[in-house]
Amino acid sequence: MFSFILNILLVTKVFSLDTSELETKNFNEKSQLLDNQYPPVSRQIDFDDLKNIMENSFTDNEKIEKFSVVDGFYKDFYYLKNLNNNLSLKSFNMLKQWAKKNQTTIPKIYLPNNKKLTPDNLDDSIKERLILEAQRARTFAYAPYSEFHVGAAILTKDGYIYSAANFENAAYGNTICAERCAIAKAISSENRGVSFQQNADIVAIAIVIRGGGGSPCGNCRQALNEFNPDMLVIMSDIDAENIIEKHLYELLPMGFGPANLDKAKALE
Repeated sequence: MFSFILNILLVTKVFSLDTSELETKNFNEKSQLLDNQYPPVSRQIDFDDLKNIMENSFTDNEKIEKFSVVDGFYKDFYYLKNLNNNLSLKSFNMLKQWAKKNQTTIPKIYLPNNKKLTPDNLDDSIKERLILEAQRARTFAYAPYSEFHVGAAILTKDGYIYSAANFENAAYGNTICAERCAIAKAISSENRGVSFQQNADIVAIAIVIRGGGGSPCGNCRQALNEFNPDMLVIMSDIDAENIIEKHLYELLPMGFGPANLDKAKALE
């Protein structure tokens, strides 16, 4: 009888949790499972150990493609090795995204009590997860000509993340940057581009490139400015350590946007 009552109480407790608590619980459990795929790592891991771990993570298809995932990994691997003899846990998490079957997809950041994000209230853990998602997207870049892989991840005020990579074209002018791909993904997924613009829903974007200082090009700055000049732009190297943060209006001072058109209409 006691056991029966206890089970009822446990069920009642589960159903008393709100949706956000359940989502957070599920996300944390999923993260724990992903962490358990690898040997325990404290602050640093030896490069030789990492090489052995990663070589066993790639599928046959990833190893034989001409512009393969494994080739991209090795270029990142040796870049970081030359940059620093020791590999941080952050860099380890970034590098392991190259093996597709081990990638950590982060489609949403679950916020307590229906909290809304702003460009100025993002804590370090949120920024780190946004950078990690940008790196995951970066591994999908189609860059056979420049071999310049870029990943971008957009964060909305509700915690949703939309990530994308750059893709090149044999007619070079048709190449599309990761930042604009991420914008297109965000507004097409939500089917509310006007709402995105009017409510300044995009609060941040993380951009990851090898070499650091992944500042968006002029075209991308203009495209981002359409949706929120105040958004935080997080530019990270692949070590997830060398990071530059700027508000978009700092990267595009006196930017031209919807407000300028509204002012012009008022003069008619």
